Amino acid sequence: MRLSRPAAAAALVPLVALTLAACSSSDDGAEPAADGGAETAQGESTEPTDDDAATCEPGSLPTLTDGTLTVGASDPFEPWYVGEPSSGEGFESALVYAVADELGYAADDVEWTSVTFEQIVSPAIKPFDLAAYQTTITEERRAAVDFSSPYLTTRQGVIVSDDGAYADASSLADLEGTKVGVTASQTSLDVAEAAWGDAVEIVPFSGAGDGMTALTSGTIDAMVMDVDQGVAASTVYFPDTSVVGTLPSVGDPEQLGLVLDKDSELTACVSQAVDTLADDGTLDELRTTWLDSDEIADLS
Repeated sequence: MRLSRPAAAAALVPLVALTLAACSSSDDGAEPAADGGAETAQGESTEPTDDDAATCEPGSLPTLTDGTLTVGASDPFEPWYVGEPSSGEGFESALVYAVADELGYAADDVEWTSVTFEQIVSPAIKPFDLAAYQTTITEERRAAVDFSSPYLTTRQGVIVSDDGAYADASSLADLEGTKVGVTASQTSLDVAEAAWGDAVEIVPFSGAGDGMTALTSGTIDAMVMDVDQGVAASTVYFPDTSVVGTLPSVGDPEQLGLVLDKDSELTACVSQAVDTLADDGTLDELRTTWLDSDEIADLS
């Protein structure tokens, strides 16, 4: 497995990885459409046509490099990546190798390249065939990039300090009057505002790691982020914190998709691979293995 990223990046994981963890929120997997294809959060079927299926034969895909599937990711952090992306450990690392296998690529044929979140969602030509970095499917982003069928739906979690005044919070009302951190320009901001309105002071941060540092220092009282990321943050990176619940969803379910260049010839085939993994139970197995948020209750 080839990796085009400096090994030294691993040392930056605890804060930088969380700081760059920008992209998502959602709950579980793709819902099957009535015709057997997958359906996005916006209700669009991604089932490949017969012509699409014909181009998905192993070895026939128009990848950036013949015989290689180039995958973009940013700094690795749990539960999405355990160690380097090439480890195969972590939800998205394991997902990529499962998708690659469906597309006819061996593990050694997967090459990882380090990119920023801005590179992933911008309209610029991509240095990867697909990217796996917890990117929420939105209509705004669809104008700039392609998405695969969704592979996960998630929720927004609320994290507090174990020794703080709100360690026992079990409802939205319990947190009224507090300072709540969110990551600016991400789903956490909209969901927190919808949940509390003016009952809390929303404090935006450039990255989740900055917010978690503020939480542990007492600058804010709670931090909102993707619940699975929050579980990892509170158990791996900031062990004196806990996820006390999730916020009510706003609008369509938040779903994550693999990102491809706009109008990529690979989109239908990658979606077909994700649909297959949903149908055969692989996505459920990955969720059970790597994610640990199902038992976290909603705050109401």
